[in-house]
Amino acid sequence: MDSESRELLTVEQAAQYLQLSQSSIRSYIRQGKLNAFRIAGKRKVLIPRTELLKLLEPARAADLEVDVDVADDDDE
Repeated sequence: MDSESRELLTVEQAAQYLQLSQSSIRSYIRQGKLNAFRIAGKRKVLIPRTELLKLLEPARAADLEVDVDVADDDDE
């Protein structure tokens, strides 16, 4: 089963899903930016996929680097 079809992801799977490092995921959890759960008595941390999606923000045009070829007026 791939990470896109799972509702609960491990730190490693969450990092792969968002294309981040595992340390970034753990940092978001420590900072309270990402809700995660630990199974009682176990070290494994599980993160709901819906919580990962809450980290995403819409990209603004000003934030994106766009390479645009501008036609030179002299070439016409």
